Amino acid sequence: MTEALAWLAGGLCVAVLAFVLATWIKGMLKRRRVLATYPPLGQFLTIDGHRVHYLQFGAGPDLVILHGATTQMREAMETYAPDLGRDFRVTIIDRPGMGYSDRLSREGESLKQQAAHLDRVLEALGIERTTLLGQSFGGSIALAWVLSRPARIEALALTATPTYRWIPRMPWRIKGPAMPYVGPLIAQFVFVWFPESYYARKYREHFFPAAEPEDYTTRIGTPLSVLPGSIVSDNRQLARMEDDLTELAPHYSEISVPVEIVNGAEDMIVAPDLHAIPLGREIPGARVKLLKGLGHMPHVGDPDGINGAVRRAARRARTKAG
Repeated sequence: MTEALAWLAGGLCVAVLAFVLATWIKGMLKRRRVLATYPPLGQFLTIDGHRVHYLQFGAGPDLVILHGATTQMREAMETYAPDLGRDFRVTIIDRPGMGYSDRLSREGESLKQQAAHLDRVLEALGIERTTLLGQSFGGSIALAWVLSRPARIEALALTATPTYRWIPRMPWRIKGPAMPYVGPLIAQFVFVWFPESYYARKYREHFFPAAEPEDYTTRIGTPLSVLPGSIVSDNRQLARMEDDLTELAPHYSEISVPVEIVNGAEDMIVAPDLHAIPLGREIPGARVKLLKGLGHMPHVGDPDGINGAVRRAARRARTKAG
């Protein structure tokens, strides 16, 4: 009996070591393939010791774009952003911990921390005043930014933006990788085995009721966004988002710049009745537009609708300035 248990224990140790080795090799090969497939699109600068990946193009007044969760600048460049270069000097920044930008904190950056960091990025780039476009989670950061550092922002456009606490319980796929100490192990040894088709299915939920474009996750570089380090950074930011929004919400009425809010009318992820519409009531002069037949991805389903909101916000800012 003792000999059998010893054999069983030895077999289990070998199996665990084989799994760890196989996972390490798979992760290493996957990272190498992903970085070769999706190289940096822009340039780099260093802010307070942290590398920042940014892209600038176009000519005109400044426009800064903040991407959403579980993505990076490639999504904007594959959808709505190139058109905006006709009227603006566009700056897109990989948010902390996403794409090719370094994380700022092991605990996960708050909305205000990200806003402060991005404000320093703009200072380093010589951007004194800008229109700001925030998509989904990027819109939440935009709200924190305009409230904490209003001098930099002259107009605001928000699309599919979470604005108030609304998730009763964070799902495991967010809580797991966000956990202290254990989170990176979950990202490395569990999520590394998830096929790309898993993320394509999750995106279908975001597009509903509209159809997800063919090969969407491949085109926007989702494999780059779900490397283990990015998964941990992304989910730690998401895990603290509700508390951050609770802190911001009482101050929305203090926003004084022109604000244009666009949301998919059928958005089941960030429902307009819970976010866009109440925010429009809180911010003086804010305008809300709901796009019929679209869910959480209006920047893909109706890029002209999003870009029109950006141009309206910038035009209102110029009119206000006289």
